[in-house]
Amino acid sequence: MGATGIMVGVIAALPFTTPKYEVKVERDVVYSEARGYWASADEEAGLPFGKMISKLGKQRQLSLDMDIYIPEGDSCASRPLLLMLHGGSFFFGNKEEKGQSAWCRHFASLGYVAASINYRLGFNIKKKDIERAEEYAVEDTEAALRYLLSREDLRIEPEKVFGAGTSAGASTVMVLAFKPGAPKIRAVCSLWGSLHDLSALENSSTAILSYQSVKDPVMPYGEGYPFTKRDGALWPPSWMFIRKMYGTGAIHKRALELGLRSEHHPIEEAGHRLHIGPDGNFTPLFFEIQDRMATFFAESF
Repeated sequence: MGATGIMVGVIAALPFTTPKYEVKVERDVVYSEARGYWASADEEAGLPFGKMISKLGKQRQLSLDMDIYIPEGDSCASRPLLLMLHGGSFFFGNKEEKGQSAWCRHFASLGYVAASINYRLGFNIKKKDIERAEEYAVEDTEAALRYLLSREDLRIEPEKVFGAGTSAGASTVMVLAFKPGAPKIRAVCSLWGSLHDLSALENSSTAILSYQSVKDPVMPYGEGYPFTKRDGALWPPSWMFIRKMYGTGAIHKRALELGLRSEHHPIEEAGHRLHIGPDGNFTPLFFEIQDRMATFFAESF
């Protein structure tokens, strides 16, 4: 009881971990223009898949946008910032995905500015095109970050920038966090994300919080290729198009070897998109991640 009481007291004392504020949302804020295939694809609402495929022949000019969640009534001279990125294999997804928008609203209620970001999507089944899609996502997220930092009215503290994402979004925010010359991201939360190159961690001071199923059927937990079936077969044969990837288990191991602050939560339950259940409702893990992410980030201030 005594130890538990002490821990609760410590957590309660951490800043930006308790909901205090109403939240307003600036929707569809354009942060950049770029050429690409598309920047939003709502897989939950049903996709005009044939129409999407037809767009892969030629890139067009896109307006890239985000939703910005802002605390109302706070008196902070400077606020932390959370960048939130959806998943979808760099092909699907959008800024209004249920989990991302709910997490952004929650973090804004804690006092953060939180941004759910659309980035360029789509690729032809060619190795160079897939790699380009991954690079576009990083470029777009960096452009969104620089736009947010330029908004004096948002009162963002540049030294308190955090990132989080699911799947491809997690991979994107990690690559940006470890990218030399990019604005500093103090800590990231990787939810079943992966990296192509673990050496990116070597010159980083970014703290890492991560969750992933050890039986993830989409992203490798250790090292390997995405979309590996339980029997070990690959379909599609992703090794032909995608470089080897390192999942959260491998990233955590390497981070600890380098002396980085890293906290990893392996999940025994099989699955990839673990925060939302088959019924479309949030799972208990959604709320566990939400609370732990807030505490982990606050401990990084």
